[in-house]
Amino acid sequence: MTVTEEQALEPTPPAPAAMTYADFGEAFLRKVIHRRRVLEVIERVLGEKIELGPIGAGPGRKFAKVRATGWFQPVSGVEIPGPDIGFRIIVPVDVDFEIEIARDVNRFRARLLVPITVRLRLEPPLYLLVDVALPEEDEVSLQVDTDKRRSAVLQRVAGLENELRRFMTRVMEKEFAKPHIQRIMRVDLLQLVDDTWPELVDRLLPDDPPPHHDPDAEAAAHLL
Repeated sequence: MTVTEEQALEPTPPAPAAMTYADFGEAFLRKVIHRRRVLEVIERVLGEKIELGPIGAGPGRKFAKVRATGWFQPVSGVEIPGPDIGFRIIVPVDVDFEIEIARDVNRFRARLLVPITVRLRLEPPLYLLVDVALPEEDEVSLQVDTDKRRSAVLQRVAGLENELRRFMTRVMEKEFAKPHIQRIMRVDLLQLVDDTWPELVDRLLPDDPPPHHDPDAEAAAHLL
């Protein structure tokens, strides 16, 4: 028996089951707007770094001056189980900050972890909405790398850690409130398809279509 005959005897794999329109829509969204793409968008929204200060800190905000520079690190996240499409995302920020007390400058390094929740919704006629839930101040994790001497300085500057958390939540609110960011939070899918339709057709159809085949014309030419 030849290889071709053996292949002919192999059972034909079953055709894929038909999908409902509802199943197709959900599968389309989950495949197109997956976790990695959501993380990429979050990173582009936030940029590379943030700067704070100088601001007053401590009693009456006159005890010390604080300056800080933070660098956003690669974000991570997981999809939220359930029928709705959503993601829990963690934004790490490495912060270098300095505290000046009576011209004595102390430098510190901290790591903040900022949780964000992203959920997708649909609205008629064909809008995709992205809801972003930003954290409260007490939901922002803050860990300061410090020794005993610097720890004593931090204790003297009452409320500094809360001030850093508060600043980070304000940064998030400000970035996501920008007009160009708000536009991508409500996507007109119909308009998006209309705008890209000519390019899509150009990609699907050949540049040089084959000549039109007219059997009647060929038969008439054969008789001449």
